[in-house]
Amino acid sequence: MKLKRLQIENIRSYKNLDISFDSGVTVVSGVNGSGKSSLLEACFSGLFGSKTLSPGFVLADMIHKGETKAAIMLEFEQNGREYVIKQGYRYNPKTGNASSSGSVLTVDGEILVDQATQTYDAVRALLNMDEKAYTNCVYIRQGEIDVLINAKPKDRQRMIDDLLQLGRLEEYRERAGSARVGVGRLKRDVGEKAKDVQAEIDKIDSEKPHDKLNRSREMSVRIQAKIDELDIKKDAAKSKMNEYNKTISEYSALSVTKDSINSQVIEFNAKKTAAFKKIESIRNDILSKNTTIRSIKADTTGLKKEIGFDDDDIKAVVLEMEEDERRTRDNVSTIEGKHRLLENGMALKRESVKDMEKQLSAIRKTVQELKGDISSTQQGIEISGDSLKVLDEKRQVAVGKVESLGFTVEKLDNIEDIMELLTDQQQKLHGREREISTLITEFNKRIKKSKNLLAKGMCPTCGQDLKGSSIGETTAEDEKQQLQLNGELSDIRSKQVEINEKVERVKSLKTHAKTIANCIRDIELLSSKVETSRKLLDDYNARIAGEEGKAVELDGRKSGFVLAIDKADMEISDLIKEKDGAKGEHAKTKESLRIAKKIQDNISELDKSQDTIKQLDGKIGDIQTMIGLFESQVNERKERLVEVNKNIGTIDINDLRAKSKQFESAYANIGVQIRNMSREKDNVQKDVGRLENEIRRLSSLEDNLKVLKNKSDYLHAVYRDATSLENMYLRIRAELRTRNIGALDAVLNEMFSFMYSNNAYSHIKMDAEYNLIVYEKDGTTLEPKLLSGGERAIFNLVLRCAIYRLLSLGVGGVSRGTALPPLILDEPTVFLDRGHVQQLIKLIDMMRDIGVGQILIVSHDESLIDSADHVFVVEKDPITNTSAISAR
Repeated sequence: MKLKRLQIENIRSYKNLDISFDSGVTVVSGVNGSGKSSLLEACFSGLFGSKTLSPGFVLADMIHKGETKAAIMLEFEQNGREYVIKQGYRYNPKTGNASSSGSVLTVDGEILVDQATQTYDAVRALLNMDEKAYTNCVYIRQGEIDVLINAKPKDRQRMIDDLLQLGRLEEYRERAGSARVGVGRLKRDVGEKAKDVQAEIDKIDSEKPHDKLNRSREMSVRIQAKIDELDIKKDAAKSKMNEYNKTISEYSALSVTKDSINSQVIEFNAKKTAAFKKIESIRNDILSKNTTIRSIKADTTGLKKEIGFDDDDIKAVVLEMEEDERRTRDNVSTIEGKHRLLENGMALKRESVKDMEKQLSAIRKTVQELKGDISSTQQGIEISGDSLKVLDEKRQVAVGKVESLGFTVEKLDNIEDIMELLTDQQQKLHGREREISTLITEFNKRIKKSKNLLAKGMCPTCGQDLKGSSIGETTAEDEKQQLQLNGELSDIRSKQVEINEKVERVKSLKTHAKTIANCIRDIELLSSKVETSRKLLDDYNARIAGEEGKAVELDGRKSGFVLAIDKADMEISDLIKEKDGAKGEHAKTKESLRIAKKIQDNISELDKSQDTIKQLDGKIGDIQTMIGLFESQVNERKERLVEVNKNIGTIDINDLRAKSKQFESAYANIGVQIRNMSREKDNVQKDVGRLENEIRRLSSLEDNLKVLKNKSDYLHAVYRDATSLENMYLRIRAELRTRNIGALDAVLNEMFSFMYSNNAYSHIKMDAEYNLIVYEKDGTTLEPKLLSGGERAIFNLVLRCAIYRLLSLGVGGVSRGTALPPLILDEPTVFLDRGHVQQLIKLIDMMRDIGVGQILIVSHDESLIDSADHVFVVEKDPITNTSAISAR
């Protein structure tokens, strides 16, 4: 595999980046915190997506601050084909969460997959490793260089097995073992079920269900024959019982007819009696009506005399009196309407007078308040004038201070730009001072260490001979650079003092400029306030003149309303007298009308009473006709009664009822016998059904037992095969591990000998569990974790490179070097002194010489640049916090 190109947008400290990679050793250099490792993390995330996030980090941490979208495009070549992965991300500022917005993998320009999970699976299959194996083999992350050595033995076994593709065999073995356990459990369950089925079959057979079924069927036939015989007897009894019941029903019908006729005769006689009583009642009503007629005539005569009426046309008189009553009533209403209008008008005028008095009082109050406002406004103008003088004196003092600092008021407009320029220079000088101070500290440590090495002549950690080494020359060069840096640091600090003085002067100018601006603003505000106050005085005087004019006008209108009220009082007194006379006239016409209407009602009542007497006489004739009909109906019913008594006399009803009861009892007893027999038959039939079910159950159990036996035989064979398969995977894994351990041990010792020639160590031993032991030349053993920091780092790098080399050769000797990703080292010089850095360079050259096509190194140590084929430099803008990269 060969990395070709990386494009990133808004990832960590990068806004936009487009970088291409070539074969050979590529070194990415830059100071700590400049964004070098972010470049490698972008490649890592481009391959495996969000699976690459370290514990404690979330996807939102990867997106550049202030941005809502981010993207990674990684292009690489493998086995002659071009692959491009595009990972997209989006950030929600409201929730603070980020998520994937797209993940696409293309091969030779064609989309292979377009979902995050599918892309992850495709990359894992293509590289033959997941993100954990990637960091354990090809990508040595910063701070994780000694993961393999410090890991627990089981974790180290798993890591190396996974890298050497033995983890898949262990996975297959576990699957076969799980299958064997599952089949064994299922085999036991089937055996238990077969035992239960056989026990149930034996239990059913012991009860002999076939013999019981035959006996029950014979008993059912016998019971049915008895039921049929009883049904014949029951039908005969029912026929005789129906015959007797029919005769009894006929007798009962005749008796009912007789009773009905007698009831009808009684009913018609009662109606006839009631008719005679009705005639008597009507005659009494006629006498009462005649009495009423005489009383009404006498009352009508008296009323006519009261109003002097002697004409027969009462309707015309009533109409004439209604017209008089309506005329007098309308006259009263007209007078009352005039009275109300005058009263309402006078009330409105009184309210108007009260309103005018209130308005006059309010006007006087307003005039008084306006005069008070004029006084307070004049005092405010005098106070504002004094304040204007004080502010102008304060402004002139501030202008004098500005001029004393060498500035004019006109130049103060650019003071913020001057301050921003000075602050920017301050920050740049401060950043350069920190950078030079850090370099001087590093040079001090390096020079001190180099001098100690020169004094001893040997490396105190690895025992290598330093004769002919370049440490002396390097130390002199370091001291020369240190002197240059000290001089540059002194110049920078002098410039910082000068800039700080200028900043303080500008701060003082900003304070005076603010004072001048505030004074000018306050003077303008106070001048505007004085002008506004003078306009208010003019407005107050104009309003006083207007209010006084309104008062004169209101007083004249009030006098007119008072005169109108007095005139209305006199008119109301005249109307009251006129209204009393009209009401008296109306009362007389109303009483005359009442008497005339009473006479009219009496005449109408006389006519109605005479008509009622005629109707009652007609009703008496109708009732007498009805009485004759009742008497004919009674005679007819008596003749029918004689005929019914004749038919009843030939029937002995008591004998018939006794015989019917005997057959009814016999019918009921036979029914009880049949029901008992039927229940007995039902019970037998239930036994038949139960026995038939047991026989069917027995047949089903026998079939099930055969199936279970066949299944048990099959599971036994599968269990045997699963056991054999599990043992096979275990054997193959052990053989391959032994073979790979031998190969890894050989490669590791070859590289170890190359790296540690002429030192105190002899060789390395790796056992079957991947435990590592370092042997010194005197035979003493040493665990790798007990080595010094630099030695342990080199040892870990050798182990990682040995595994990488073994993978490039391929398990079983088949080369897969082109399928492996580039070897990636992130800050490998951490914990290394200059001597061990030289060993690291030696290791890098060795990996390049044995055929590793791409090696990508990120380091702040410029010592590695000399061994590089391609060099990139990363720098970060301290103001925008954005990283940029350039080729050297």
